[in-house]
Amino acid sequence: MTRAAVVGAGFLGTALAIGAERRGWDVTVIGRSDPYALREQASSTGGLRLVRGDGADELPSVLGRDTSVVVIAAGGRFPVPSAYAPAADAVDTLSLLINVCEAVRTHSPDTRIVFLSSAGGVYAPGPEPGLRAETHRAEPTSPYGMSRLTGESYLEFYRRVHGLAGTVLRCSNVYGRLLPAARGQGVVSAAFRCALSGEPFRLHGSGAQRRDFVHVDDFVRASLDLLSLPTRVPATVNVGSGVGYSVAQVVDRVATVLKKDITIARGPSAGTDLGSLVVDTSLLRSLVDFAPLDPDTGIEKMARELQADAGGELS
Repeated sequence: MTRAAVVGAGFLGTALAIGAERRGWDVTVIGRSDPYALREQASSTGGLRLVRGDGADELPSVLGRDTSVVVIAAGGRFPVPSAYAPAADAVDTLSLLINVCEAVRTHSPDTRIVFLSSAGGVYAPGPEPGLRAETHRAEPTSPYGMSRLTGESYLEFYRRVHGLAGTVLRCSNVYGRLLPAARGQGVVSAAFRCALSGEPFRLHGSGAQRRDFVHVDDFVRASLDLLSLPTRVPATVNVGSGVGYSVAQVVDRVATVLKKDITIARGPSAGTDLGSLVVDTSLLRSLVDFAPLDPDTGIEKMARELQADAGGELS
């Protein structure tokens, strides 16, 4: 049985934990809170547990259970808040990652470490439509991206100097659930919220900027398939759809699927809402069987699941 620890009970951490438990893994999630009701979604098999507390403090006891992989799915601020507190974002992101690496080095050096980084934060958008491969130059344009890239470098340090097994997953824009508005992150979720609430969608730039969107179920499937490989996973792997979709297309598609109008409130350019940023998933596809949903289909799936959760009617 694969034993995994997930540090962080947020959107991605919860999704990964539930997906792993459904595969028969034994999963311990460490989080200060349970915003996505992880306990309620766990099956009755007892293979999924939530430990309340700080990841760095609680991880040593979890590693004592013969844990094979630790996923870092927490740390730092979200993209917009990071711009107002760059130092705090860096401290929170890097202190957690370093403490996890130290805990693994001290208590369980054979445990693999997986760091969920951000393709949108690490790569810079450009005018050209070309795909961003793992070898593409990293050029963060925000404190959020800088802290993620520095975290990647720290994980490389622990690989090179201490011999730990570590993998960075550079995730594109993962969607599929409604995210808290305060995150300042998640174009698809924001479009759904505006359609359902009647509030205007705040559009920065022209809306023609193209980004890579991957459904959370595809993200979970690809990540767990990578972690299940019998051979060592490459140091850095992009996880995305490999398909460019404009912000304007997202808003239009959500409005069409929900049969609701979305009012647009145009705001100034944020400097990062230009050009194209789509990841190259060739490496991922060479390692695992990966056929993600296209954004049109994924948005339809999200709408169906939200409708089911609401008892059959969205308002």
